[in-house]
Amino acid sequence: MADPLRPLRINAVELLRQPGATRDVDVVVAAEPLDASHPHLDGDIHVDLRLAAMNDGIEVTGTVNAPWATVCRRCLVDVAGVAAGEVDELYQIEPLDPEAYLIEDGQLDLVPLVRETVLLELDRERQCRDDCAGLCPVCGIDRNVDTCDCDTAVVDDRWAALEGFVADDDP
Repeated sequence: MADPLRPLRINAVELLRQPGATRDVDVVVAAEPLDASHPHLDGDIHVDLRLAAMNDGIEVTGTVNAPWATVCRRCLVDVAGVAAGEVDELYQIEPLDPEAYLIEDGQLDLVPLVRETVLLELDRERQCRDDCAGLCPVCGIDRNVDTCDCDTAVVDDRWAALEGFVADDDP
C-alpha cells in the first residue's frame, strides 16, 4: 500500500546541493493519515508550498488550505468556508535558528508543519458575518432577524450594597 504522506517527505540532500534551487509541493492530503482530526474539518487538505534551497537550509513558504464547517459563535447558524494558513518556515540540518525545523536523515518532513498549520487555523472561532448581533441572552431570538424588548443590562451583584449610598462631602 502506498504511503499517502509520501509527497510531504522530501529528499533534502538533493535540494541542498544546489543553493537557489526550488521545488514546488502541490498535493491534496486526507486528514486521517495526517492525524489532523478536528470537528470543524470538512474535507481534504490542500498543500501548496515552495521549497527554496539556501546555503544553511531550506525555506518553505506557501499556504495550507482546509475546508471547514461549524456554527456561528454568536447566533448558531451554520457557516462554512476554507481556512488558509500561511507558511514561512526554515528547515536546517544543524539548527542555528531556535525556531527552525530539523532536517533528519537527509529528509525534510513536512507532515508536522502541515498538521500544525491546519489545526491552528481550524481552532479559530467563526462568525456568520462581522456584524453578527447574536442571540438574545434572555429570550433566545436571533437578533439578526428579529428584535426584542428584553432587559440585557449586566448587573454586578458585588456592588449592590453600595446602590443607595450617598457620600457625605462635609468633613
